[in-house]
Amino acid sequence: MKLSPIYRYRYPSHLGFKMDPPSDIPVPAPKVEKLPAYTNHDGFLLPVGFPTTSFDSALKYEAQDNDLFIVTYPKCGTTWTQHITYLILHDGVPLSADQRMDVVWPHLEEVGSEFVREKATIAGGYRLIKTHFPHKYTPKNPKAKYIYVARNPKDCVVSFYHHTVGFPKHYDFAEGEFDTYFNLFLQGKVDSNDYFEFLREWLDHKDDPNVLFLRYEKGRQDTREYILQIAAFLDDSIYPQRLLADDERILKLVMEHSSLDSMKQNPRRWCSDRTGFKPFIRKGSTGGWDELLSEEQAALLQKRLDEMFTKEELGFLGDQYH
Repeated sequence: MKLSPIYRYRYPSHLGFKMDPPSDIPVPAPKVEKLPAYTNHDGFLLPVGFPTTSFDSALKYEAQDNDLFIVTYPKCGTTWTQHITYLILHDGVPLSADQRMDVVWPHLEEVGSEFVREKATIAGGYRLIKTHFPHKYTPKNPKAKYIYVARNPKDCVVSFYHHTVGFPKHYDFAEGEFDTYFNLFLQGKVDSNDYFEFLREWLDHKDDPNVLFLRYEKGRQDTREYILQIAAFLDDSIYPQRLLADDERILKLVMEHSSLDSMKQNPRRWCSDRTGFKPFIRKGSTGGWDELLSEEQAALLQKRLDEMFTKEELGFLGDQYH
């Protein structure tokens, strides 16, 4: 029997057949793994295009008594919580279609301290500031207020992957694969660095009198209570009563305009153009991580959680952390 060239190529050499493929059979080139692009600024990873001068300036920002910070690791409920807080401070009136959240509520390390000092919105007596700084980098003032939002790493990594794919000018990762991104996330080699260390730092300060430590999953389960927690933190003598007055008129407006269906309208309020990619306001769900995350990958994230936090702390954070 005459063997085909391919069959001959696959046969063991000790049987007398050549191990090298015939020259007329193409050999596929090894696949080159596509990695997202970042700017490595003194060990802190930033999206490409974020000015390092702004980052350095942000580190020197002197927090003021009236500063209100929304602090999160990326993709942990930042925009949703910003919008809820904005609605509370504006009696339930949402951003208009031509307003941008990143202008109304500037991102400190992206725009720098001068922009924040001169142009950040003042609402209800607060200067509105967003940051993805870990606690050690966040400007401190005992009279300033800090709203921190935690989200479980399984949902976070899936959302962060879609975010990274959807902003090619910042990451050049439009064709990137989830498994590649997951491995970088697990190692802390994505923007804002290590998720687990970030959460560890802020959890250690959850009982500080000027910190409101929120859990995204709890907010999705009971949005009404989430809103009232924020209102009480802003000013317990003003905002809860204002929300609940007139048969909860303003509270109902806040809930309506902060719903996912509402926020999916006029999406340019929240981010730059994402034409051709999944929308910035995508699902906002909890527990939907298995669309991409394998059981083995979920177990690796759980291992990091178990190493970094006690059982009591994981119980406080919620069921999604077990």
